[in-house]
Amino acid sequence: MTAFRAVIRALALLALLTGSIDVLLGLAAQQTIGAALEEGYGDPLLNSQIRYLGAIWFGFGALLWHCLGDLSKQVAILRGALLIVFLGGLGRVASVVQFGFPASTVGHGFVVFAIAVEIVAMPLLLLWQWRLFGR
Repeated sequence: MTAFRAVIRALALLALLTGSIDVLLGLAAQQTIGAALEEGYGDPLLNSQIRYLGAIWFGFGALLWHCLGDLSKQVAILRGALLIVFLGGLGRVASVVQFGFPASTVGHGFVVFAIAVEIVAMPLLLLWQWRLFGR
């Protein structure tokens, strides 16, 4: 269980860090991962959406951190949180199907990494959690 706890802690820290960066920097943070924002960089709606989603992602990290207090009692909450990220990954896959991968190498790498975490790692974590705690 120590390894599982370490993985959840790392995922929580990743979400807390990247979520706070998105809230603080908005679209500027997206440029660092390869987003092509020449025209839309100052768009208030896009900035609002990125900061909102960053806050949601930060909240996900806080929820994971809370679950670390007693993983055996937080089975349903953790399972739901991991499932939500998997569903978000399906949305990311839909975007790739419709629009393709980003043109930049950094953006392409980010999307591939994100899909791997969301579509592959989340089900593996769910399976691992089920093997540890059942239910």
